[in-house]
Amino acid sequence: MSSRKKLKKTIQFVSSELITDVYFRCLMNKNTDEKAAEALVVKIVETAREFTLRSNRPGGKQNPASVKSYYRSLYKAWDEKLVEIIKQIESI
Repeated sequence: MSSRKKLKKTIQFVSSELITDVYFRCLMNKNTDEKAAEALVVKIVETAREFTLRSNRPGGKQNPASVKSYYRSLYKAWDEKLVEIIKQIESI
């Protein structure tokens, strides 16, 4: 990501799309467990908040290589969390 602002906007956009997908699946399928869907929405919001806060605090601001490494690991962890959430959405 080229900037923290763009990264934060991307995190918020993806999170809102995932929440929309959860609610859309609940509307289309009347047999869904609403409590599980609500718990999943809360998990998505907590994940977005966690990664938004983590994007503000890179370690070693004087060393560009360490900052780059930090954001790469942040993006990788975010991607892994999204895969887990998407699997849960598909199981609803």
